[in-house]
Parts: sequence; structure tokens; C-alpha cells
Amino acid sequence: MLSGFIYLFAFIVVLSVVVIVHEGGHFTMARLCGVKVTDFSLGFGKTLWKRTDKNGTTWRVCAVPMGGYVKMLGDEDAASATSSSAGVSEEERRYTFMAQPLYKRALIIFAGPLMNYVFAILLLAGLFWFVGDVKIPPVVGSVVAESAAEKAGLKPGDLIVSVNDAVVSDYTDLQRAIRVTEYGKDLSLVIEREGARIQVTATPFYDEGSNVPKLGVMSSPKLVVVDKDIGLFKAVGMAVRDVYRMTADTLIYLKQILFDKRSATDMRGPLGIAEASGDAFQGGVLSLLIFIIQISVAIGFMNLLPIPVLDGGHLAMYAVEAVIRRPLSDQVRTVLLWGGISVLMALLVYTFFLDVPRIVQRIFE
Repeated sequence: MLSGFIYLFAFIVVLSVVVIVHEGGHFTMARLCGVKVTDFSLGFGKTLWKRTDKNGTTWRVCAVPMGGYVKMLGDEDAASATSSSAGVSEEERRYTFMAQPLYKRALIIFAGPLMNYVFAILLLAGLFWFVGDVKIPPVVGSVVAESAAEKAGLKPGDLIVSVNDAVVSDYTDLQRAIRVTEYGKDLSLVIEREGARIQVTATPFYDEGSNVPKLGVMSSPKLVVVDKDIGLFKAVGMAVRDVYRMTADTLIYLKQILFDKRSATDMRGPLGIAEASGDAFQGGVLSLLIFIIQISVAIGFMNLLPIPVLDGGHLAMYAVEAVIRRPLSDQVRTVLLWGGISVLMALLVYTFFLDVPRIVQRIFE
């Protein structure tokens, strides 16, 4: 029972931080663009706490901690998908979201995902600056029996120089190269052994119930080095690099899933995120912070997808509006929005049926 509360608490903490950052981006840009914000809510459903500030914004904490929203003057819904001037005085209409020029509306919408990325970069840069960078040379410490690595002839002490012609500078490069491998595709490895370079081929394997490719090698803990001499500008550069890699890897995953090169069964929904949140929380502060960074990037990326209801869907409709030089009709927008809702609901149901069996199996192991 206590373990369940820990996972729930961790999930609420992680999601709340990321949602506040995301909605804070919308809120800040809306205020900068002269739009009046009427509501800033953390969660949905019954209001547990609220306070109205001097600018007329009501700040809320609601009972269902599954997201949040910023509602602007004239909005008829939390997604700013529809707007009406009913009940808004003539002098206040210029402060509504829909009264703004197209570029301002686009900036307000884009600011949410952008803030998720900025937050991830700043937090990661702070970790590099204050904690340092862990460097693990791509040297094989041990080889798993009957694994792809053993079949390819890899041995402890081998230095992995490149994977599929991409240079490997540390162990994380090797892990990343393996993670993005298409199902059933071979890896071409160049290794250095006793001063000589050898090229070998290995086919990653998949554990039962897992769709993550694995090579079957472990790093050597004796070679781990922590570089603490990292300046602020270098830390920011490293953070930008890592956040870019997270996004690039996600794009690769999506491409592989869409073109049937990877199974979609390793996707995670809210339950899977809750599970990972609890694991990260129990791993300590550093583990939790790294997980928050990963979720912030994931939320920022997901919201940029051109799916109606999401920020990316709004931006796509604004792009069409810019081309045809008039807003889409209410009927078209309604159809698109309901289509987007249907897609998201289908994804939630699909990931729910993926998460539940895995979590139940874990509980009863």
C-alpha cells in the first residue's frame, strides 16, 4: 500500500512540475502579447483551491492531476479552440485571444512546448554545472552469455570504436546506437583489440516482453570518470546536445513505428509514466531530476505534433490560415478537433492495455 502511494505521489509531482512549466509558457507569452488570462489551472475537475490575483487571473488547483490549462478572455473551452465575444465588453475585446493577429496567437501557442524545452535545457545544464558529467569509455566490461555480443565474438576489454560508421566516444553513444536500431537489423561494429581494429556484425536481441533491442554487453565500472570541471557555457552546450538527441531519438522511434520497423508495444501511457515516476523517485534526487527532464522534453515534443487539440494542431491550422488568408470555418475546425480528440483517446486506451498487464506482472513477480 505504501509503495502505491509513493508511485502516485511521484507521478503527481513529476506531472505537476512539467504542466506548470508548459502552461506557464502559454501564460507568460499571453500576458506579453496583451491578452488577458482569466484562469490558470493545475489539474481538471472539482476545484480544491483557488485565488484571484489583481490582474483578474484565477489560479486553481483541481482534483484530477492529469494536466492543466490556461484560459484566456473570450475562450469557450480550456484548449482555446473556440472563442466568443459574448459577455465581453467592447473595450475588453481587444484583450481576447482571438482578437490578436495571427503571429501573436501562434507565439502564445508555441510558447508552451518551447518552455518545456527551455526548462529541460536549463535543468540539465544546472546538473552538468553543479554535479558534473559522468564519462564511461565504450569498453566492454563483460559479455552476457548467449547474447548477440557473444555470438559476434566480443570480449571483455574490447574498445568499441564505431557503430554503423558512427563514431562512438563514450558508452552512452553505444547505448543510443543500439536503442534506435530497427527490429531485426544488424549492427556493424568496429572494435579495437590489442592494438588492432576488427569489424564484426551483431544482431540485437529482444528479451521476452520487451521491444527494446539489446546487444548484451556491460560497461566496466572501474573506468567510470566524473568530469566536474565544466563551465556554465559548456554545460548549456552539453544540455542542448542531449535534449536534441532525445528529440531526434523520439523522431526515429515514431518513424520506425509508422513504417512497421519497430513494434508500438513499448509505448507508455499515464500508468506507465506513473510507474517510471515512482522508480525514478526511489532512485534518489538525481534520478528524479533526470526523469523530469525526459518527461518535459517528451511533453514538449508531443504537443508539437500536428494533431488538432494539441498545440501543434493549432499551429498547423494557423499555417493554413496564413496561406488562405482567412480562418478555417467553425465546421472544419470542429471536425478537426473531434478527430484529434478521437486520436488521443485511442492512444490512451491502447497504452492503457499495454501498461496494465506489464504492471500486474511486475506486482506479482
